[in-house]
Amino acid sequence: MPTSINTRKLSYNSAKLLRDSVRDAATNTSPVLYVTLGNSVPYNNEGSPDNLVDTINTEKAAFENIFAGKKVTGNDIELVIPRVNWTGNTKYRQYDDTIDVEDLVTANTTLNLKPMYVITSERNVYKCLSNSASANSNVQPTGDYTTSNGNIATADGYIWKYMYNVQPSNKFLNDSWIPAPSSTQALDYGVSSIGVLPGELTTIVMTANGTNYRQASNIRVDSFTSGQTTIRLSNTANALAIFSIPTLSNLANMAISGTGLATDTHITGVAIANGLITLSSATNAVGGNANNITILTRVYIEGDGVGAVASAVLSNTAITVSSANANVARISVTTIGTGYTRANAFIYGSGTNANARVIISPLFGHASNPAQELYANTSMIAVRVGELDSTEGGLISVDTSFRQIGLLQNPYKYSSNNRIESTNANTVISQTTDLNIVAGTSYTLNEYVYQGSSASTASAYGYLHAQTSNEVRLIKVLGTFVTGLPLFGATSGVSRTVTGVANPELEPYSGDMLYIENAVKTDRADGQAENIKLTISF
Repeated sequence: MPTSINTRKLSYNSAKLLRDSVRDAATNTSPVLYVTLGNSVPYNNEGSPDNLVDTINTEKAAFENIFAGKKVTGNDIELVIPRVNWTGNTKYRQYDDTIDVEDLVTANTTLNLKPMYVITSERNVYKCLSNSASANSNVQPTGDYTTSNGNIATADGYIWKYMYNVQPSNKFLNDSWIPAPSSTQALDYGVSSIGVLPGELTTIVMTANGTNYRQASNIRVDSFTSGQTTIRLSNTANALAIFSIPTLSNLANMAISGTGLATDTHITGVAIANGLITLSSATNAVGGNANNITILTRVYIEGDGVGAVASAVLSNTAITVSSANANVARISVTTIGTGYTRANAFIYGSGTNANARVIISPLFGHASNPAQELYANTSMIAVRVGELDSTEGGLISVDTSFRQIGLLQNPYKYSSNNRIESTNANTVISQTTDLNIVAGTSYTLNEYVYQGSSASTASAYGYLHAQTSNEVRLIKVLGTFVTGLPLFGATSGVSRTVTGVANPELEPYSGDMLYIENAVKTDRADGQAENIKLTISF
């Protein structure tokens, strides 16, 4: 076992720091990020993108491939979690403050367990608080924070906590990911503090089920009046038989209910000789004689919070004297308590050895910070290239393709020794070297073009990314092109004189390439926009 850990909160905070830093665009200390498009040159095998290795040369080559970039704004980045659709006849993990958080949010195929959260057909996101003692979920939860403070009990025994809702137009929602808001974004995602209760006690799990537990509702008692603290069993032998216990002392601390008894009354003592039962609360009305008293296994919660009430569910709720070895199957929390930082559950009944453990919510309550509680460690960046128009104001060619996308942080402007700042960063950048040329025959798209005596001894070269009648745009440029000299095409054999040179917007190799992906070719076209989505996990 390791003696130190990096908690999942470190990963969450790293992802959140990236998101928040981009959103803090009001200061020049915030990073400038560009999603980049690159590499219009075909792979050797177009159906199989080239593999990547994290080297300095890989980063340099990726920079050389860039022909355009779109700035990432605060609206283009969000924390996300893997998508888990609610599916019937499926077992979900329940929230547990003692379980490794990686297990809580990861499926286990061996145990057939899904993570502890789901998104439903209504695009509501819920956290599972109780899985009904590891039963299958067969009822899709519905309702929000206005329903029982967001604690949704379904007919299959599950308890779900409503976390938030995702609108269908949310650009961070797709087949693989769900956006995960922090508390500061509550209003954007249908969350309210109404549904957030600090220190919730919602779940008690069995650690040992015990044996020989019984409960009965056919226990007759003598008549009594209001205000009594004791009542008497009409037939002690009958009670002993029903519970199959050697002595009535086994009933001490069990719950008792019936006509004339106050709510949440329990037995504090039994006089064995005369069947006299002492009550925790005085009777509040006339009862007994023809009335039956119910005696149940009692769950007592001790802790520093208030309000939690629980009851025991036995493995057989209609127990007879012949039914041996009945146990406490599960504990049902009938009233959710609040303000708990610690708690213990004690089980009192006619049997022995049943034990349980209390599960307490995060300090500020379930749904106080959905992203943190669902252990989001991934930031998604989603930008739209071609939003202004297909060419983004003529900066990006439509008669081309791209095979590489990247994420570039803090580049410099061309011929500058200072990084671009958020206040002077263009929304769209062109990273091609653009040459004005005299009229003539067209070059071949993507071919190697150069100046010099030969292709192998070129003084400057690049690859033709796009062209018009009097201009060519180049990527993978090395060297300095000179006006008045011819530009040769290595494949086409075309030679046309250069009349002007326009440099790219960014200084070569400046900034940090945080993400590089070789992808299958995407062809751009007039009237087309591309939605680019990147996920960065910590």
